[in-house]
Amino acid sequence: MPLLKLTFLGTGGAVPRGDRMLPAIYLEDWLGNRVLLDAGEGCQYRLLQFGVSPASIKLVAITHSHEDHLLGLPGLVITNKFLGGKIEILAPKSMHEVLAKLGVPVADSASAGRMEIKCVEVCHTVDSCGWLFQWDLGYKLIDKARDLPKWALTELIKGRPVEVGGRVITPEEVSEGGRRVRRLLYTGDTAPCPQMWRDVERVDVLIHEATFADDVDVEKVHEEGHSTVADALEAARALRAEVLILTHVSARYVDKSKHRRLAAVEPPPHVYVPEDFETILVKL
Repeated sequence: MPLLKLTFLGTGGAVPRGDRMLPAIYLEDWLGNRVLLDAGEGCQYRLLQFGVSPASIKLVAITHSHEDHLLGLPGLVITNKFLGGKIEILAPKSMHEVLAKLGVPVADSASAGRMEIKCVEVCHTVDSCGWLFQWDLGYKLIDKARDLPKWALTELIKGRPVEVGGRVITPEEVSEGGRRVRRLLYTGDTAPCPQMWRDVERVDVLIHEATFADDVDVEKVHEEGHSTVADALEAARALRAEVLILTHVSARYVDKSKHRRLAAVEPPPHVYVPEDFETILVKL
């Protein structure tokens, strides 16, 4: 079953609270890929608390150069090296020269088997990448394919034609709905960004910042490169997301009750407002 595990190591904004740390999200997919989205201060300690070795992290995707999103990166990289790990950093191109001084590969896209990650420009005050994940699930085979050998089914699901009994069978002949692709977008910090919506077109899961609720000067919020809960909902609808996860909540909010009240919408997107250290399992 295609399943994503998302653990929120830090759901705060630029200023931490005792119960709300700086931005960092641990993503693990059903294929075994382990990725850290942003690296707020202290993220490696939070990984350890969760039982994840820093050496097991293969990719760290940094959205932009503001300190709340990357102060935990040097320590994580050093620990990863000490423990014999191999880590790669994804970041906006404007950050590559500086981050390369950490002695690890730096890029703005990556692939690992059936998972691909690429940078999508968002609307913040500095050069910023939203990170778009895409998983290729292959083809969904119909009933008549069940009589084929197991090895043939494996190849057909991956989109490869097979020869069985002297006959070539293509994936299109024994599948429905075409190739299945699932997508997740993590925005990092962003104001409402219609250009990004057009570039991405659609996602299954959207992790969107919601720094503020509804008690602010919205124009000023947008000028500062941030979003409200209403902005995040608008983005989710534009991208036809089935799941919306709100994070990067300002320290001005003692709790997230206001965010949850504003996000209580039906039908989809199904909206979650996680606390630090909460894990969400998402079926793709």
